[in-house]
Amino acid sequence: MVSVKEMAKILGVSPKTIYAMAEGEQIPFFRIGTGRGTLRFEVEEVKAALRQEAAGQGSSEPLKRAPSRHLS
Repeated sequence: MVSVKEMAKILGVSPKTIYAMAEGEQIPFFRIGTGRGTLRFEVEEVKAALRQEAAGQGSSEPLKRAPSRHLS
């Protein structure tokens, strides 16, 4: 799993964009900790979600996995 900053670097976007994509359920993520928690991402899951979106399936179909999961 990678952090927001690492995911932003991998995708070539800003951390702010990663937060917006996660909030908009465009990319799957995990929350680690209590409350709002810290966001973490599985690189291959994010890339798959973005490929799905680019293929025109992202706007009408939900992600195959719940976009947010809390891990303790």
